[in-house]
Amino acid sequence: MTEFAISAHGLGKRYRIGQVESGFVRLRRRVGRLGPQESLWALDDVTFDVAEGDAFAVIGRNGAGKSTLLKVLSRITEPTAGFADVRGRIGALLEVGTGFHPELTGRENVYLNASLLGMTTHEVDRRFERIVAFSGVERHINTPVKWYSSGMYIRLAFAVAAHLDPEILVIDEVLAVGDLEFQKRCLDRMSEVVREGRTVIFVSHNMNVVRRLCRNGMLLDGGRVLTTGAVNDVIGTYLSSIEPDEGGRRQWAPHERPGDETFSLAEIRVTDEDDEPRTTFFTSKPIYVTLEFDVEELNPALNVAIELAGGDGTVGFFTSFRDMPEGSAPELLRGRNAFRCQIPPGLLNAGRYAINVRAGLHGVRWVAFEDAVLHFDTIADHGESLFLTGAMRPGLVAPALQWHAVEPAPAGERALSAS
Repeated sequence: MTEFAISAHGLGKRYRIGQVESGFVRLRRRVGRLGPQESLWALDDVTFDVAEGDAFAVIGRNGAGKSTLLKVLSRITEPTAGFADVRGRIGALLEVGTGFHPELTGRENVYLNASLLGMTTHEVDRRFERIVAFSGVERHINTPVKWYSSGMYIRLAFAVAAHLDPEILVIDEVLAVGDLEFQKRCLDRMSEVVREGRTVIFVSHNMNVVRRLCRNGMLLDGGRVLTTGAVNDVIGTYLSSIEPDEGGRRQWAPHERPGDETFSLAEIRVTDEDDEPRTTFFTSKPIYVTLEFDVEELNPALNVAIELAGGDGTVGFFTSFRDMPEGSAPELLRGRNAFRCQIPPGLLNAGRYAINVRAGLHGVRWVAFEDAVLHFDTIADHGESLFLTGAMRPGLVAPALQWHAVEPAPAGERALSAS
């Protein structure tokens, strides 16, 4: 029989909307002179179970009730309705740096902050060196934190919170702190917690981190549970729900089209295998980019291409319809043309990408030179899970290349190359 670390039944949390009222106004409401004050249900009939040792994600849009749920589970606020059974000591990483005092040194704030998070002085003594080493602020640990940079402040605050030792760890979007190296260190620390078999409740908008850390999850919307289950299924439902109707497609009015009298771009779309425009794709599936454009004057020098760039603008690759073998490339027609290219599965890494459109007369001039005309996101699903092969790879692309065992070079050749 499965043991549950958390079992919630009909949780609800209602907040009144409006200004703080005086005693006289509240009395008038009670005697019926005024109508009831408007209220908002941040949580509404939320029911779910989390097994012991599970890594459980809570995802949803801003305002869905995620942070409110974690505060209720952490006993920071009381529910208006329902209840939650929590079995075990719970540690919450909800607001990094809560309890830091600017006039105190880093050392003093470690003890102050740790006590607010539920650690005893003896526990802090045993972990102090690890906490400071993790934060990377050893040289400044005896300096008042008011002189810290924002990055140093955040690193020390997270280092304290990351070394809690509860049975249940509640984390609310705190892995997006510090620089990239420190974010990796934070993520590795959270991975250790999961591997140790502790129960983790994790809230984040970063779906790649969610997939790496969590096995199961729940989707909230407007304070209500939309779905629970395996984290990949929950993420898929969430991504489908957030895509706008125009997502994955951009069209230009005739008088706004990039180009000139030779070439004018009418539409670009990025689609899945069913030719449905989307803004988010799994890396294990092909991605299709389609350009529709009008050609008024046929010119054999006209080339139409796209660049795929990362979030920082770095170009990952360039491709045009002229890449096809000679004689097999499609012919341009006067009037409307539509060309499509396929980004093969397993090529892209997880992240956000921009499509740049490049059209020009080869060796003469550019006709259209448009940056970031469309964006899309990719979610890694080829082994980046914590329970499979480890962390997401670096780089814009992440192809699974072929490797083979070969015979080592003869000993004599090895010695010669070494010299």
